[in-house]
Amino acid sequence: MFRRPLRPMRPVRRAMRRALRHPNPAALDAVMRANQLLANNQPAQAAQIFERLADEAARRGFAKPAANASAQAALAYAAAKNETAALGHARAALNQFARLGMTQRATNFLGEISQALRANGMARAAEALQNEFGGEVALGAPQASAPTGRLPSKCPHCAGPARSDQVEWIDAYSAECVYCGGVIQTEEE
Repeated sequence: MFRRPLRPMRPVRRAMRRALRHPNPAALDAVMRANQLLANNQPAQAAQIFERLADEAARRGFAKPAANASAQAALAYAAAKNETAALGHARAALNQFARLGMTQRATNFLGEISQALRANGMARAAEALQNEFGGEVALGAPQASAPTGRLPSKCPHCAGPARSDQVEWIDAYSAECVYCGGVIQTEEE
């Protein structure tokens, strides 16, 4: 009897790439809910959602979304004045960014979390992060190519704020949303 040989793993890889380009609708809903909570000055609840998203992304093996969700959880915990949780998630995000070779994102995040911690009365925590990661992050941080146009104020996929210093630029015309991983195209100036 003739047996067909097993197919290579290509369909699985294609499905993984498709899943990365088109995030899980439930995850997008959670990101939108967290962003609404942040907009309504409820950072503790938003932080818990980002923390769950980071855990789920890490469990599924999606390192970059896990790192970005950890970073957002750290910022939200800093806004909620929860120093221990903010430091824990900031360290996790910075370690993941370093492991992934995302030095520009790590540099931007370190500045942002340090500022957020200081603004919320946690200057010692900000100094601890700067001492722990400052030299490591600054070494070899590549300069991003200059974007053409400007980003819209919100991600078209999850409605999260789109900031040019926060996103990871794919090329001069598109960037990756730190909240959902969707691609954001620049607008004409």
